[in-house]
Amino acid sequence: MASQEITPADRIRELNDISSGIAEMLRHMGQAISALAPNPDEGGDNMAARKATFDEHSKAAYTGIQAFQAKMRRQAYALEEAGIIAAEAPVIRVKSNQPQAQGAAAGRGGPAAAGAQVVEAERVTNGGLGNLDVGWLNSRGNKVAVEMESELLQEAKDLLQRELERKQTSETAG
Repeated sequence: MASQEITPADRIRELNDISSGIAEMLRHMGQAISALAPNPDEGGDNMAARKATFDEHSKAAYTGIQAFQAKMRRQAYALEEAGIIAAEAPVIRVKSNQPQAQGAAAGRGGPAAAGAQVVEAERVTNGGLGNLDVGWLNSRGNKVAVEMESELLQEAKDLLQRELERKQTSETAG
């Protein structure tokens, strides 16, 4: 059985389907949440009907989440097959001249083992930033914005002060 060639247009259609599926899933979630509160427009509090509505929409939302996961996994596999993304995170190999352990080098390997290079493998995470969360840093770094705001307010105050003085001098001269 020959494998079918999938074109970029097919991939775009699949991504559009995923996007519309997300909208549908969010609609079901909203309706499930709204079913939890009594609706005064219905003319009564029918708990059984609200529960049935909640169950129906929460199941549809859960099914949508599962479909989304499967479709996104399929897209990731397609990107891996195309060589656009790596199947696994790249590995950085670091060589160090430090002995592995003080007692191990002296007891078993002697002086030759003490000078051997140790190769450590470390997976690249977060685009090479490791556990550094840039979003966290950015959310706490508003010092520049506060200083800029105070500078702009001072400039505006100075501008208004000069304009007021210019008007006063023109009125007294005139």
